[in-house]
Amino acid sequence: MPTATLRRPRRRRRKRAPLLRLAAPILALVLLAGAFWIALARFSAQREDDPTKQARIVAIDAGHAGSDTGAIGVDGVRECDLTQATAQALWDLLEADPDIVPVMCRSDWDEDLPAADRAKRVARSDATLSLSIHMNSDGGSGQASGFECFPAPPGNQYNKNSLRFADFITAEMSAAGASLRGDGGVRYAYYDENDQRIIRERSDTNPEGYPSFAMVNSTGCASVLAEQCFITSESDLAAFASPEGCQLAARCYYRAIRQYYGLSPEPEESAS
Repeated sequence: MPTATLRRPRRRRRKRAPLLRLAAPILALVLLAGAFWIALARFSAQREDDPTKQARIVAIDAGHAGSDTGAIGVDGVRECDLTQATAQALWDLLEADPDIVPVMCRSDWDEDLPAADRAKRVARSDATLSLSIHMNSDGGSGQASGFECFPAPPGNQYNKNSLRFADFITAEMSAAGASLRGDGGVRYAYYDENDQRIIRERSDTNPEGYPSFAMVNSTGCASVLAEQCFITSESDLAAFASPEGCQLAARCYYRAIRQYYGLSPEPEESAS
């Protein structure tokens, strides 16, 4: 009896789509996604650079606190007491403002925290603006006076916006009666390899190659360090370091902050 020969059934050959036909839509999707991410990155960069489109989160730093008393002025007045009074007054103004969220760089007035650590705290806070408040001293001669502030210097990615903030501050302080030191009250500060301070006027836009104050150099946002007045000057002390003077300076900083973000100097309900 003849044996049947088993044959495998023939498989139908599937027609393969041409490679280009499959690749074309994939390539189009890749190009579209790439264009989208490039546009998104450009938009994010523009938004980050435009203060009027940023989250309004402001870090307030009292430059001295705890055992770090800072300078000693006329009649034994301590810098730390004045920076704290001004920072608290500014906090109160910002906390009452629904347009702005304030954050403090210290957990309390007795916290000893180096400037580098306070700068890191600002960087972690999502703040888009930082102000470090200080008082000035001339070593006791009583001859120096006036207001000056130090934005993030040339070469720092936040220099442009820091300078914008500094200009609003000096305009407000000048209107309040402060004399402005140097070139309109705005200067740059650096520390060389021997920790010696180098002061440059705002017109010197060449990066110095040295670090500035930690509170303007390492905060991750636009930052200004303000030297509110000379506490070794009796006239400065009366104008901007008395209880009323600290309130006045805080109001100047507050108005500058609002203008930095593109807001009116005062909220509409309190504008007069």
